[in-house]
Amino acid sequence: MVMAILARVTRGSITESVHDGVMVVTDSSGKRVASFGDATLTTFARSSCKPIQAIATVEAGSLEAFGLSDADLALFCASHSSEEIHVRRVQDILNRIGLDASLLVCGAHPPHNRERYEEILRAGGQLTAIYSNCSGKHSGMLAYCAKTGTDPGTYAHPEHPLQLEILRILADLAEVAVDDIVLGTDGCGVPVHAISMEAWGKAFAKFTAPETSDHRQAMERISHAMRTYPELVGGTTGRFDTDLMKATNGRIMAKGGAEGFMMVCVMDARLSLVMKVLDGNSRAIAPVVIQALTDLGVLTDTERAALSNWVQPAILNTRNEQVGEIIADFTLTQS
Repeated sequence: MVMAILARVTRGSITESVHDGVMVVTDSSGKRVASFGDATLTTFARSSCKPIQAIATVEAGSLEAFGLSDADLALFCASHSSEEIHVRRVQDILNRIGLDASLLVCGAHPPHNRERYEEILRAGGQLTAIYSNCSGKHSGMLAYCAKTGTDPGTYAHPEHPLQLEILRILADLAEVAVDDIVLGTDGCGVPVHAISMEAWGKAFAKFTAPETSDHRQAMERISHAMRTYPELVGGTTGRFDTDLMKATNGRIMAKGGAEGFMMVCVMDARLSLVMKVLDGNSRAIAPVVIQALTDLGVLTDTERAALSNWVQPAILNTRNEQVGEIIADFTLTQS
């Protein structure tokens, strides 16, 4: 594969490392308007797919059945930092749907938010699946089961009605055949889907013009929830997707995924942007996305200034001194 460098990492005056990748910009009609790298690359969107996975839960009527709010829906789409605002809400969702946390198959891991992790350790607390960054998504999947009467004990199995419905919805939005979607297992135990970057662009672009989709009501509600409650999607500090949504006052919907994937929907411009860092390193995402949005003319100077810490992130040594930086270094090709 020919390298397509998105970002350089410097140390002093030297480029020490580079991150190559793929980016596709798509309009609401599904037309590719700009790109960088190989748009035919087949890859997993990982957690960036959560807004699409949540459609099945919304369309099942789960929110109305259990009195769940748009804030709860934002958490269904989250890779949260396990702060109190996240774990308390997950437990409340489980209480409302009448299911136990023992059914969550996402497993436990240290929170993304280091201060929160240290707080739990000082208090002698025990990490459970509720602290998983994916526990919001999993509580949403259990809400689907509670509403539809399907087995909550097997909701992560590929043949479960929920997972089959998610597969059908993704195929519809991406305009691909179900059989062309490659399945894997995500880090949290549920099925994860791989399609081409071009197809991911089409799928997410439909969030910017939901009236063109059969899933309009669910997509409008999911988009509104994420843009209204960005701290629930990521966290209160150090989360780029949260900060991007806040800086643009909800004009942009964004969701990061593991292994260097990122999805951005510019609602007023009716554009989606999807990117994949090929070495999986997420540190390149923020400067590259900000530069792309700037080049596309869809990020204002004020919004860029609000994201200044992400524009050219500093590389620090152990004494907290800047020794380098991450620099976006690419040019989009207009289609």
